[in-house]
Amino acid sequence: MPLYEFTATLDRPLTDDDYDILFDAGLDDATPGIERGVGILMVTREADSLTAAVVSVVENARRAGFMVTGVRDEDLVSLKTIAARLDRSYESLRLLAAGKRGPGGFPAPISDDGWSLYSWARVSKWLVTHDYLSLDPAGADHLALVAADHLLQARSLVDASTLQELVPLTAA
Repeated sequence: MPLYEFTATLDRPLTDDDYDILFDAGLDDATPGIERGVGILMVTREADSLTAAVVSVVENARRAGFMVTGVRDEDLVSLKTIAARLDRSYESLRLLAAGKRGPGGFPAPISDDGWSLYSWARVSKWLVTHDYLSLDPAGADHLALVAADHLLQARSLVDASTLQELVPLTAA
């Protein structure tokens, strides 16, 4: 069974007592810590898939009295970073992003407040669609991690009744 490594963020900082509680809840494969006042779990989990690993960590944390509010990823990237990942020049990527080269429709930046940052998940999907990149299993895992992060962040922002209204859980 493969090992998956990721960092989960928690809804509050950790106290000394929380370490044993997390361990007892099944997070013996995680290193708890605090970064910028937020509790984190650096996880190395054996699972059938990355999704299964994330779901099991969320459940273990819930048993310990915590809510996982996200998983860290390296999704926000600059054109310079994208160019380096593709072994292309910055100018080549800038022209693709501006629609002056290639098929057009390059994903818009998520932020353009003086420094444009792009979602690597969106850009890599566009690159695969237009045959600039082939997606390896690590790339597919990254897309799953980004999706999990967005879902966990959304879940932490709304209360349970609102979530039930947005996504009703019905028995099939």
